[in-house]
Amino acid sequence: MEIIDASVNQNFHFEKPESVSSTKLKNLAEKSALSLGRITAERDVAVVSFRQDFLLNSNVESEDDRLVLAIEKRRKNDVDEFYVKTGLYAGRISYGDVLFNIKPDCSNALYEQMLNYANHIYIDKTEDNGERKDHSDFPLIEYLFLSSLQRASVMGLPQEYSKQRYHDIKVHGGLDIQNYIKKDFPFMGRISSQKNERHYVQCVVDVLFTALKACRGEIEKNFKRLNLIKNELNASYSGKFPSQQTILKAQTHRVLNNPMFADFKQTLKFAEIVIRHNAILPDAKDSAIASGYLLDVASLWEVYLEHLLQTRLDGWSVSAQEKINLYQDCFFKRENRPDFVLRKDDGSCIAVLDAKFKRMDGVYKKYSDVDREDLFQIHSYAGYYRERGVKDIRCGLIYPLSQKVLEKNQASLYGLTEEYRVHDGSKAKFMVDGIYKGVDDCSVLDSKYSVADAEDAFIERLKFFLNS
Repeated sequence: MEIIDASVNQNFHFEKPESVSSTKLKNLAEKSALSLGRITAERDVAVVSFRQDFLLNSNVESEDDRLVLAIEKRRKNDVDEFYVKTGLYAGRISYGDVLFNIKPDCSNALYEQMLNYANHIYIDKTEDNGERKDHSDFPLIEYLFLSSLQRASVMGLPQEYSKQRYHDIKVHGGLDIQNYIKKDFPFMGRISSQKNERHYVQCVVDVLFTALKACRGEIEKNFKRLNLIKNELNASYSGKFPSQQTILKAQTHRVLNNPMFADFKQTLKFAEIVIRHNAILPDAKDSAIASGYLLDVASLWEVYLEHLLQTRLDGWSVSAQEKINLYQDCFFKRENRPDFVLRKDDGSCIAVLDAKFKRMDGVYKKYSDVDREDLFQIHSYAGYYRERGVKDIRCGLIYPLSQKVLEKNQASLYGLTEEYRVHDGSKAKFMVDGIYKGVDDCSVLDSKYSVADAEDAFIERLKFFLNS
């Protein structure tokens, strides 16, 4: 199978044709694009989103319309050029006879940090005991599964109580009256008893152990505590490969309603994707148009920024996906949701920020990195809050940056100078900023600049913007 590497949101303006135009690409160019609705209808492509309502609350396009992958042909200088266009989804997807390996448009260091935040794993990158753990060479979904399992199993594996019956020379728990009457008259030296005992949930054990076996050995070395978990799972494994029914039973088991084991819900979803990616389930279909797994990078970027803002901005409250109802009593009413609304604790200022996982080079060019729709959308949010009487309003777009610092990235709202502004005591500012993304396919941002440094620099710039 031919393998093609691509990046998230690639060829939005047809910048990079494929160097080799194979017959397989030509055949795919004749097919319609893969949208999210089209592939999820087949249920053979797993899609991971870290915000459950992310797609439903999109202000731009419906869930079904979101682009995943498209091969487009354009003729230039009497030569056919083929472009691989991607949306905001990373992962591996098999389409036709081609395997597309879609990576995020950022360094592995920043990507790993985003994944850790999404899994609620907070790691001090400065304390690595001299060892550098590079996760760049193994599948994304395996990393998600292993890190999620490591976090979920802090309180142990899911267990439940069940009644165990004994027929022994001693009493275990209490008498089993029904069997005592049936079996123990006349008394022959043994007595029937019963006892409630805790044990691992078999279907959960089978799914987790099968997924863990599918992960490569070198990965587990980077998650040392999982060696103990693997031994526990191995001891209770039934030896049966889990069917789709077993996986569904594990994912919906009542034991997961216990807050102690609730984190295993997400872990078991990752486990199913790992199993599907590494083996064919007994009841899997062969007629799917595409197969594989995808991760919604836009929602990942949003969740990462949400955690960062909530933990690093003292004196501000951060609300995510706050509902805004526009023209509620009209037939053209709309419901919008800005990604983040920041409110100063004293109520003197509101800031509205939107997270965009798109290319940001910070230079003016023919095709601006700031989309027209994104620019209009954030300004409409600012106008909404100004109409509600907010005297000090800030708004901005947050991107992964191609350079450490953007220049000329702030201005008064709409860029109006003092002579054109209404002098009613109000203030309004707009900015474009973000976090330095580093070099693609690199395990660090650069030799002297870590992810923590990039985060610190962004937070300092944001604080200055909010308080100036």
